[in-house]
Amino acid sequence: MKLLKTYLHYVDDPTNTLAKLFKERGFKEALWGYFIATLSWVLFFNIGDSLSAFALFFKLAILFVAELTIGYFLAAICSLFLDFSNIKNSPAELFILIGTAGFIKGLLIAFALISATIPYAKLGYLAPFALLLVFGLQLGYLTRNVQRLYHTSIGKALTTWLFAVVPVTAAVVLLGIFFIWGIVLLF
Repeated sequence: MKLLKTYLHYVDDPTNTLAKLFKERGFKEALWGYFIATLSWVLFFNIGDSLSAFALFFKLAILFVAELTIGYFLAAICSLFLDFSNIKNSPAELFILIGTAGFIKGLLIAFALISATIPYAKLGYLAPFALLLVFGLQLGYLTRNVQRLYHTSIGKALTTWLFAVVPVTAAVVLLGIFFIWGIVLLF
């Protein structure tokens, strides 16, 4: 119930709601956001598949740890960029902000459910557009809130996130390549 109240307060006054959330160190709300993002990924890519309960929980656990890790790295790198720009900030605040952005990924659940209920509509071809829409909405949410909270220009706020996203994406891609390469070497 507190989560819904926080959301409704955010709609009315985003800056003060986020400032209050940061002051309270709303780690619990951030973790809920990361969990919703994880659940969204799992349902989006596995809806309609017959997963066992073990496989579902295993995927949820692995992706939750991955979401948290990526959130830590994004928050740290964004904080570094803002610090280079002489903007006083907190990596913990940015971690919470990234966690709250995870609720936007809940839109992927809706798309997955619509795709599952209308299998003949071939909505699977629209999946890349759904991902782009969600990432665009998330980037807009994060950019706008960095601009509000740290009183920067929209360009600097966008650059902050792009400065963080590029190395984190490169790290995830390289990790994936080495993981696949390791599996190929095993077999």
